[in-house]
Amino acid sequence: MAEIYLPYTKAINSDQLRDELNGVSVVLVDDKLRFVGDITEKQAKEALESHTPVIKPEPSVEDKLASVGLSVADLKAALGI
Repeated sequence: MAEIYLPYTKAINSDQLRDELNGVSVVLVDDKLRFVGDITEKQAKEALESHTPVIKPEPSVEDKLASVGLSVADLKAALGI
């Protein structure tokens, strides 16, 4: 099992990168990515270079409220505004 540290300069989705690497652990450590698993340094570099992250947008206030069964109108009513 290898433990490799590589610098990165672009956006990373570590969960997605881990899936792309078939379960190799990918963790941010200071200013580097730590790869742990059955991987070579060459494979880690190639994966990092070809990685195009899919980053989910932050949910809206309406979406967050809806996730707990509320609406903006419900919140305003509860706050008396």
